[in-house]
Amino acid sequence: MNETLSLYFNTFKHFYENSNQERKLSYLELLGVSWALHMIYAFYSVFALYIGVKSYSYVSGSKDFTHMILDTFSFKFQKLTLLTTLFAVIFYPFLFQFAYKFWKGCFKFYANIFDYEDEFLEDKADEILTKAFSANLFLVLPIVGNLLSNIALYYFLFQGLKRKYDFTSLQASLVLITPLFIMFLFAVFSASYFVFLLTLL
Repeated sequence: MNETLSLYFNTFKHFYENSNQERKLSYLELLGVSWALHMIYAFYSVFALYIGVKSYSYVSGSKDFTHMILDTFSFKFQKLTLLTTLFAVIFYPFLFQFAYKFWKGCFKFYANIFDYEDEFLEDKADEILTKAFSANLFLVLPIVGNLLSNIALYYFLFQGLKRKYDFTSLQASLVLITPLFIMFLFAVFSASYFVFLLTLL
């Protein structure tokens, strides 16, 4: 376990360097540590919600602070946040697997488009993704950990594509905006389908 954590940390720490380690993080090790980090961040989130609810209860019960309390305040947003956090942790292994395969497929797709040929294409993709997902290490930070983790993930992917595949900045950017492009197409298709159904009424 200690060796796995050390490998995970070194992968994150030495992102810009070529890995000379005899043993690299396996897929399951990467998933396991990333999942554990998401659990830690979920604990932070739940604890913050607990503190918020307790603070509200204390302030609302004190005559000195009643003027600061909103009469229509509800905990619906807090409940939704809690449920979202818990579901994100529970289903993280499936989300991780989907994201890993999605990005790996994108790399292969764009490598064919840009006529990039390399017998170590798969190995390089695994290395890029391993280093990118090591950005989950930011989740040990409360509040801003999730934001920093997502930013670092895309930055590591961007730099990895440029360094390992020799993609230009434009080519790497095209790979990274693929999810947005797919979401845009899905939105257009859904809207078109909805309009089509309306015309049948």
